[in-house]
Amino acid sequence: MRIHQRGAWIISFGLLGGVSGHLELEAQSETVRISAEPLIEIGRAEGADEVLFSSIGQALLLEDGRVVVSDRETEEIRVFGPDGGFLNRIGQRGEGPGEFSDVTGLWLTPDGLIGVWDAGNLRIAAFRADGELVGTDRVRVELEPGASVTPEVLLGSFEGGDIVLASPKVGGPPGGAAAIPDRWVLARFGPDGTPCGLLGDLRGMWRLGGQPLPFTPMPHLAVLGDSLFTADGYEARIDVRGANGAVGRTLDLPSVDRSGEADAAWSALETELRARDEEWFLGRLERMPRSDAFPQIGGLLADDVGLLWVKVYDPPADALWLGPALRPGAGGEWRVVRPDGEVLGTVRMPDGVAPLQISLDRLVGIKRDALGVETLVVHSIEGR
Repeated sequence: MRIHQRGAWIISFGLLGGVSGHLELEAQSETVRISAEPLIEIGRAEGADEVLFSSIGQALLLEDGRVVVSDRETEEIRVFGPDGGFLNRIGQRGEGPGEFSDVTGLWLTPDGLIGVWDAGNLRIAAFRADGELVGTDRVRVELEPGASVTPEVLLGSFEGGDIVLASPKVGGPPGGAAAIPDRWVLARFGPDGTPCGLLGDLRGMWRLGGQPLPFTPMPHLAVLGDSLFTADGYEARIDVRGANGAVGRTLDLPSVDRSGEADAAWSALETELRARDEEWFLGRLERMPRSDAFPQIGGLLADDVGLLWVKVYDPPADALWLGPALRPGAGGEWRVVRPDGEVLGTVRMPDGVAPLQISLDRLVGIKRDALGVETLVVHSIEGR
């Protein structure tokens, strides 16, 4: 399939050379390709312990080709070479300097260090890639007298080194009869944990009786320069906020009507829950009213060339009950969007891959097989 858009960009996806999942993105005379097969895949079952993951959390691509990965179960960070070979570990579970309790964010600082947000210890740490701890600072949760937040989730980082943290506020009592959304409070913090102010809030997941609905929308945020691009997933709309969090403009994207796919989506969810022996979820599913309304946005990333990648919500893949809440589901259709809202085209992510970061020439993501084993994959991006 080839989609022509006005302007210099053409995006296409199809079967090229007999290989499924090959992606092309053309800019004038250039052709940009994302490989269907990964350059490296880390975490295969036949590997040594240091290349196996209990549960992949975050991943970060370094400019020299190295890959940084956090493991959510062991609470350690590992560094791998451009060829996928294991290099070294950073930290371990604990509360001391250089130790972690709940790593929910990795980023590259302006001076080339690996930034780590540890929500369990309310701490920001900075490391060299060889594992040397450069600095650690506890986040001050009081933004102003009488106003405090408990930040949990890293949503992005600014060029100057500040970061965006979210504090989710659960909506509704555990026994409530009506579906109520959470509220995510956004705040900006300096590299040393100093609060810089509130950035507004987003609607979070919908809950019924205190538990999230299976096809609930989720908040999404990307940072380009000193601007925040935020979406709550309910509509095909992205708000553009300034450095102080004020919404200056809105990007309206085409909506997708999935009401005709409702029966198939709910059936696919039930089938997958049975395959995973998720009896608790299956019990709730039997008592739950089945809506034919679905979110519009299933993921939002900013790449290193200043473009937004927006996932069109895919009910079977993006259902909250089937995966981690803070990353998109695997595969699916993604729109490539300029910061002014122009949709350059659509692409389909390689099958089974949930992207975590898109750099100039590589894409890193998580691939999960039928047995639930997660591997980290790096795909090449050529021609730009």
